[in-house]
Amino acid sequence: MKKTFTLILMLYSSAVFSHFTHFEPRIIHLYQKNHDTIILMRMPLPLIFLDDNWEGIDSKQSIPYTDKVNTSDYLIDKEQIKKRLNDIKKRIRAGYTIKKNGDVQNYLIESINIFNSDDRKPFSSLKAAEQNFTSDITIRPSATQLFDSGIDIKLRIINTSVVRDDIAIVSILGDKFNAITRLGNIINLHRDNNNESITTTVGVLDYSSTHLPSPIQQLISGFINGFVHILIGLDHVLFVLLLFFSASSFLKLLSLATAFTFGHSFSLFFGNTIAITSPVFIPSIEILIALTIAVTAIALLLKKAQHIGTTPLLIIGVIHGFGFSFVFSELEKEGAQTSISKLISFNIGIEAGQLFIYALALGMTILIRKQTVLVTKLPYYISICALVISAYWVVTRSIPLIDFVAI
Repeated sequence: MKKTFTLILMLYSSAVFSHFTHFEPRIIHLYQKNHDTIILMRMPLPLIFLDDNWEGIDSKQSIPYTDKVNTSDYLIDKEQIKKRLNDIKKRIRAGYTIKKNGDVQNYLIESINIFNSDDRKPFSSLKAAEQNFTSDITIRPSATQLFDSGIDIKLRIINTSVVRDDIAIVSILGDKFNAITRLGNIINLHRDNNNESITTTVGVLDYSSTHLPSPIQQLISGFINGFVHILIGLDHVLFVLLLFFSASSFLKLLSLATAFTFGHSFSLFFGNTIAITSPVFIPSIEILIALTIAVTAIALLLKKAQHIGTTPLLIIGVIHGFGFSFVFSELEKEGAQTSISKLISFNIGIEAGQLFIYALALGMTILIRKQTVLVTKLPYYISICALVISAYWVVTRSIPLIDFVAI
């Protein structure tokens, strides 16, 4: 069982994306131009290129319009993209359905711009977004690696009005991948100069210009996003499990969980207000998150975890909370509107997710309570798995930081 459990967690960890690497939401602008509706979209380039049967960056699968040079690098074939531009437009049309008052519309793809995510130009305002489209197809020289690249697309829907018509945009792109649950959508509707609405969602895109989510729906969505976010973040799941097995009693677990909750709630609400000027701050936080898991796992293995107090858990909670607050901070930089109520509902969802993990861990121990040896060894197995995975994260997350320092 030990080998099987370790293998499952290792496979899961290989699919986990870091919190901060190449953060790039899907940004959409809708506005009126003469008798047509113009839609400007920005999104990660892999969203267009990856097929539904994609098995991961470590697989040996080929990806259209790229050359694979090793196990992880996919280089963009710029000449092939330009030569097969019509095929790429077919991929876009297959991935995005646009409706006017419920009827599916044909639309023109007028311009495409492919760029490197690290030197992307602004797209948060309509004026800035329009400046990214200068020709039918533009591929910037720095756009070389597929998974480091993004794409801007300009669409035109003839004889439609963002004022009178209901314009709906639905996308199935990426719906088969776990990563889609971490993709933020920022939709800007420009009815006129004084009438602009911004809708922010997460995950699969399903937008209507007239059926905007109500405040209650936004709160429910925030709760669900927070709940899902904690469950798909293996680093947070591992730490919560370690916390569960570290507590010697229910009251001890309650005090540790409360301290951890207060810590990450603090950084969730106030972390995005801190002016972060050093480019090494974010990757350092990510390494610290992995280290907190490793240290807690070691303490549990050495049977010292019962000495962990609420103060260390409060500090650890602040560190982990930066993983959440960074997302909100980056969304706001891209034009998203994040209210206090949304933050509260998101935070409540995170707490509900933690309680769910505690409940699963408790249920698991109850189910196997008659197997005394397994109950005794379970904390050991989980600690070993957590230590191996966190050590792997420390090494891989240190590489970008080392590269930056070397420069």
